[in-house]
Amino acid sequence: MNNLSRGRIILTFIGIILGYFIALLDTTIVNIALPKTAEYFNRDVGDISWIMNGYNIAFAVLMLTASRIADQFGRKKLFLIGLIMFTLTSFLCGIASTLDLLILFRVLQGLSAAIIVPVTIPLAIQLFPKEKHGTVLGIWGAIAGVASASGPALGGILTEYFNWQSVYFVNLPIAIISFIVSYILIKESYDKTASKNMDIAGMLTISAAIFCFTLGLIETSDYGWSSFYVLSLFAGSLLSLTLFIVVERRSKNPMLPLSLMRISTFSASSAALLFTSIGIAAGSFLIAFYLMSLRNMSVLEAGMTIIASSLTATVFSVISGPVSEKIGGRFLASIGLTIITVTVYLFGSLDADSSRFDVVWRLSLLGAGLGISVVPLFGSAVNNIPADKLGVVSGVTNVARTLGMVIGVAILATILSSNMKNELSTAREKAIQTVQASALDASMKDGMITSIQSMNNESLQEGNAQQKMTLENVLEQVDQREKEALLQAPSQKQETIKVAFDHNREQIKQLWPIINAEIRSYMAKGFSSTFHLVSFLLIPGIFIAFFSDKRRQKVKGETKRTAVISH
Repeated sequence: MNNLSRGRIILTFIGIILGYFIALLDTTIVNIALPKTAEYFNRDVGDISWIMNGYNIAFAVLMLTASRIADQFGRKKLFLIGLIMFTLTSFLCGIASTLDLLILFRVLQGLSAAIIVPVTIPLAIQLFPKEKHGTVLGIWGAIAGVASASGPALGGILTEYFNWQSVYFVNLPIAIISFIVSYILIKESYDKTASKNMDIAGMLTISAAIFCFTLGLIETSDYGWSSFYVLSLFAGSLLSLTLFIVVERRSKNPMLPLSLMRISTFSASSAALLFTSIGIAAGSFLIAFYLMSLRNMSVLEAGMTIIASSLTATVFSVISGPVSEKIGGRFLASIGLTIITVTVYLFGSLDADSSRFDVVWRLSLLGAGLGISVVPLFGSAVNNIPADKLGVVSGVTNVARTLGMVIGVAILATILSSNMKNELSTAREKAIQTVQASALDASMKDGMITSIQSMNNESLQEGNAQQKMTLENVLEQVDQREKEALLQAPSQKQETIKVAFDHNREQIKQLWPIINAEIRSYMAKGFSSTFHLVSFLLIPGIFIAFFSDKRRQKVKGETKRTAVISH
């Protein structure tokens, strides 16, 4: 390979990676701008969350269908169409005049990202010989880590120094460069075995199944797992999935050949990727919640702390790709998921007074586990299927990762809510006992007890349980009561009233550290039990990952793969 062709390949690879980068960047960069966006449109958290939810649902729903269409009609064509749509919708998001329009454009942007992401693997891999695929996937995984790491930081900087619209406008130059380079340099590729006849029934049923399932998971936080609405969505998803299987079994040209699912390594890789995403949810969603509610960090501070996991994931992704090509992915994937599981359990040992370093080294360990496991899992999925099926395989594995994240957030939110409800109930009882045993006046005791009882699980979910009852707020209430008492009291008694209220203030200042410590301690227990339970849920992923690649054997001095499970 001469220098000119090598340079062309590298430039082409960069063009593909840039498109992949911005599609993943928008899953994290926007989140940190949500408070400013809510303030701009004067809307509540529930409404504004659909900026994130709309993107995620659209991203998950179209990915598999887009990858199949790309296999049939050209991966380069779909990639370029996705970039055009992504550029346009990013611009429209930035100029949206109402929240409803912004959510609509975010949904369209999510559809655009769903077109871009699954075709990047087959487009990138076709540039290099098979022996370089491990390295390529390692770089590909590292870019995913960089996108995740830079999202919170870049979003925070842009929002802080410019405005919330800038998190959308930043996509424009990157997308345009990616389009120009890709249009000029990428060679078209197809699944040569695929018919040009579109499997409309299959596309509709699988899209309906993913849509209902994803929406159901997202709505559990508002409606609960047992609500009729959520159960109806899950039932609709199951029905749609059943219809999809029936349609695919009868179709002459199925969008997802079910024979792929009988390849044990591919099925195990996809399932294991789902478990890694649940681990990611624990290390991002739940840790962010811990940092903001217990450590009182801002969204930007929490985001800058969580970067630790993405940075180490980036480093280990680069290393694990080539290593998995030499020794096989099954051992690395299992080791990586073991590290993830152990780290999530170690998150449970954090308490209300843990230092930032205590959080960072655990996050770094989590990132190492992700970097070690994710790239070999993708590599195993790609290497053990027919080369022509790379597009649809990329779609399945990316859908698995996306659904894993949504499932993880839904499960974590449910478990945390239940644990916090129990722990805060105990914390309130302890705090009330502390107040009742104090030297406060009876009316002051009643006032503080009322404030303590006003704390509930819902206020915690909004990240402001402690903010609702701060020392400043309680003292403000005392000042207000003093003013009211002085207005009603005769002048000769006012000095006595002032002395009594001063005494109560001093008592409250002494009581507050004890009450605050009790509340924070029980909140920490709620997080701890959640992390511990989730770590046990991750254990099956370790064993599944062990079957994600074929066993390596030495035959006449050469390395040979042998299937772990019969296809």
